[in-house]
Amino acid sequence: MTIEPDKREIDRLDALLDEVAGQKAAPSADLMARVLADAARVQLPVAARPLAQGSSGVFSPLWAALGGWAGAGGLAAVAAAGVWLGIAPPAALESVTYIFFGNSVTLQVFSADDVLGVGI
Repeated sequence: MTIEPDKREIDRLDALLDEVAGQKAAPSADLMARVLADAARVQLPVAARPLAQGSSGVFSPLWAALGGWAGAGGLAAVAAAGVWLGIAPPAALESVTYIFFGNSVTLQVFSADDVLGVGI
């Protein structure tokens, strides 16, 4: 069951929307003056602060490219997670790795008897 709108209702709505569309909403001069005065008051302390002195070391551009302490901290966390997953991967990850790369090969660097590799 569909409800057909009345032609008069549609005409009244069109007339109302046409009337509203012709109006331009502009802020008063008093409001604009108060907003600009508030903006100037807030900007003064920021503009008065001295600029931070950057270091001029060799690694300074690299440090800036990393994003400072926040970027380096994130990079260290991701590196630690990668090492952790590389050393002790979960069982689900091993099955996915098997699907993509096939059988895994275990390489024994030291013999079981000579843990330190000194040959004693």
